[in-house]
Amino acid sequence: MDGPAGETKAPTGLRERKKARTRQVISTVAFDLFEDQGFEQTTVDMICRRADVAHRTFFRYFPTKESLLFGWDFGDLILNAFAAAPADLDLIPALEHAMTVSQGNFEDHAEQTARRHALRRRFLGVRSVHDHGVALIDTVAHRIVTIAATRLGVDPAVDLRPHALGALVAAMTRRRVIDGIDPGPMHEWADAFRALLPTPATPTD
Repeated sequence: MDGPAGETKAPTGLRERKKARTRQVISTVAFDLFEDQGFEQTTVDMICRRADVAHRTFFRYFPTKESLLFGWDFGDLILNAFAAAPADLDLIPALEHAMTVSQGNFEDHAEQTARRHALRRRFLGVRSVHDHGVALIDTVAHRIVTIAATRLGVDPAVDLRPHALGALVAAMTRRRVIDGIDPGPMHEWADAFRALLPTPATPTD
């Protein structure tokens, strides 16, 4: 998110802590307003006044009002950790490694994440919220393809493996974000993906 690529720990420097506090204040105020009066009835101006921040400060942390309902779920941290995973790891183990090393951030923000999940489920019927979620899933899938192609050293226009992984991660992300269901561990999805493939024919003499 706000940290450099590959960072998986909570912010420790003074500047980073201040940014984290500002982000937290904006989120908390927005969630309070969403809960009290609804998503569509809450404006960015209301959030800024209640949080005592300028509009430019709000948009520095959240590009849209809808993005408040997604936040950490889309895991820039996980994607950055995937890109930075040891080069000797295959794609699925590298993604599992990224999820493991990033887990601390989700634990650190557990209460805020729970509120966000509840509000997202409540307002997912709002067209702009739903469309924002779908667009973010596409963004995640595209980044997975790019990172996977780089890790494999292949051209994604020719090699389909990065796209296969992107489709798998997009399905996992959609299950969490749109369906509101914990997608479960990556290796189970990988096993299900492999189970769809036909068994190679046994060569005959």
